[in-house]
Amino acid sequence: MTTSENRNVDQIAEIAAEAAILTAIQHLKAHHLDADPTALRDCLRNWVAIKLPEALKDAKEATEAHMSEQFVHQIFLASFILAGIEAAKESGFPRQP
Repeated sequence: MTTSENRNVDQIAEIAAEAAILTAIQHLKAHHLDADPTALRDCLRNWVAIKLPEALKDAKEATEAHMSEQFVHQIFLASFILAGIEAAKESGFPRQP
């Protein structure tokens, strides 16, 4: 893999992780939940790993169907948004008054 390809992969990974993290935080807030940071991190890591093959497959299929780059990007991100929600559900607990 070239340096440019490595940078692209790093950027994609960063975008995916950011989408999952931001979604998890939003889900916790919206549902008045707290989460242990370590547990949330571990859940996020697991859910991103689970969703990655699905995201790549969906993005590849969208690209092969000649969908716009923006649409392919949104399809890819959707998997990581779902990963964030699942991680928040798994690690979240009711906020203490």
